[in-house]
Amino acid sequence: MQKIYKFNQYILEKYPTVWNTKIIWMLLAGIVVHVLFFIIGYFSHANPVSLQKFEVKDDYFRGGMIFIHLIISILMIVGWLIMMFKNNAFKNFYPSSKTKLFLQFVQYFIIIFSCTTFYFSYMTGFKMFIKNKYPDKEMTGNIDVINKTIPFVSQELNGYTLDNRKYPKLFNDLYCETNINEIDRNKKYFVYYNKVYQFYSIFSKVSYKKDEYGNYFFPEKMNKNLLAYSEIKDNCEVFYFKKEVVDVSPYIKTTGLTYYNFSDVFYDNRLNDRVGGYSKDIYHELTVEDDIKNYQNKKAFEVNKSVAALLDKKNPAEVEKLLTQFLKISKEFGIRNNLEAKEWTKMIVSPQNPNFEVRYFIRKFEKTREGDDIPAEAGYEEAAVDSAAVVASNGTIVNDTVTIKTFNPEINKEISPEQFYKNNVTDYYYYTDNLKDVLTNVDTMKSYDFFSENIHIYIWIAFFLSTFIFSFRITGLKSLLFSLITAGVLTLAVTLLTVLYSVMVGGREEFFAGYFLLVLSLIILAVPVFKMNTFSKLITSIFVNISMNGFVLFVLLLFGIISLHQRADCRNTYEDCITIIEYLDFALSYIILACGFVFIYFYTSILQKWKARSQ
Repeated sequence: MQKIYKFNQYILEKYPTVWNTKIIWMLLAGIVVHVLFFIIGYFSHANPVSLQKFEVKDDYFRGGMIFIHLIISILMIVGWLIMMFKNNAFKNFYPSSKTKLFLQFVQYFIIIFSCTTFYFSYMTGFKMFIKNKYPDKEMTGNIDVINKTIPFVSQELNGYTLDNRKYPKLFNDLYCETNINEIDRNKKYFVYYNKVYQFYSIFSKVSYKKDEYGNYFFPEKMNKNLLAYSEIKDNCEVFYFKKEVVDVSPYIKTTGLTYYNFSDVFYDNRLNDRVGGYSKDIYHELTVEDDIKNYQNKKAFEVNKSVAALLDKKNPAEVEKLLTQFLKISKEFGIRNNLEAKEWTKMIVSPQNPNFEVRYFIRKFEKTREGDDIPAEAGYEEAAVDSAAVVASNGTIVNDTVTIKTFNPEINKEISPEQFYKNNVTDYYYYTDNLKDVLTNVDTMKSYDFFSENIHIYIWIAFFLSTFIFSFRITGLKSLLFSLITAGVLTLAVTLLTVLYSVMVGGREEFFAGYFLLVLSLIILAVPVFKMNTFSKLITSIFVNISMNGFVLFVLLLFGIISLHQRADCRNTYEDCITIIEYLDFALSYIILACGFVFIYFYTSILQKWKARSQ
């Protein structure tokens, strides 16, 4: 205690502003709490089950940590203010230089910032844990095993239908028509219950010109009925048209559900649609020729090829080895399941199933009660039928089954895919959604820039609290309360006048409000500078407080008015217009913050003049 007392005395004598703000002790206390939050963040998701939810990056706000954060921050700031308000440095050490006043404000900002940013320590610990627990090299190998094994976690029907086939490469280059009204019945097609498949070779036409609505023109002299699909590139749209039917019978052993057809990519961190779209780096890595869809198609081809290569070996031991690896990874990730590699292998490979058809299904969730067949898991989609094209003479729509009977006359004698699923669903279960959540959350946390996305919130909390406290220290409580009331009245007045303008004049209300605020702001800023002695000290203090606390908003208003004019100038054009606010993006926040600090520095001379006035 003696050493602390001597240290305080030394700071008081040499650095009175530092002693008054208690910045050293507050920073030490802040560091201790930051270390505590780092440790909590590091161990918060040690159990992999905690990663089995949507976007764990937001757990800090959805759980109780944000409330603990707020309580600690409030207690620290209130305690600091109580200690600091015992000694009003501006009064006890007056006259004070402009630099000392500014540094006092800067210290306020640093103290408040350090006492409100525990989120970053928590997330740093969380991110470090994820990187240490799930290293990239290990996760790449795990994802490869998972993508190779998921085809055998047969939980839905649609992944195993013929239109998913990508391997051999012939299938990847062809277009599979599934609309029964577009099928050429005079050429080879394939039928599975109420679905029809016909494979076409394709050719492409490129369109570079846009219409007035920004859509690319359809290629001239081309039949729209032959259009298979189109892709929008960087500066054009490629239209793909059906050319001729290709007979792929030599490669198709069965038209039903088979593992040979599976090509869905279960997880790829470059095509991660669970975190706000594709990953950012994919747009920089992929060219126009090798765009996102082609990349996805390539990965689907690789999945289908790996499945076919494994099945062609007809070696149960190879399949069991892969399934064992998958279940080991699942155990490490804490994924709930009751699968056993040996029994699972028998469901896939057997002498009675030479075409590797899907004969057994695994549940997505644990069976909770007897008779719970969960038929909704079948996930079977009906054939793409334009029923409006098939009408009776009286104009009524003909039932789809009448149309499908043209292709499959025996459909009424066959078991439906939904019923087939229900008859063959087992009591085995595997929580695949939880597995995808774990993989997504691990990759998200590794690449998540939590600092850039959230720092601005804490910066401005610290800045506005600092200006508020600084105003209180300079002008006193009475002046500050009058300033708050005045600011509220002015805000209400601007709102009412804007509404009145909208009713009486109408049109471009945003310009009226913007310029009205601009004029009002200039008056408020000008009074303390040019008319310091015109009004009483109390009235002038109101202008001083509003100026200090609202200058950054004034700078934002200037950028807003510029953006309004930019948007108005390009409103009648069809080009993409980028305003200055959109161009600067988050950099605007730092620019305004810098303007705020510069303003406070120069404004301290105004504060000194105001303080020197008699009551």
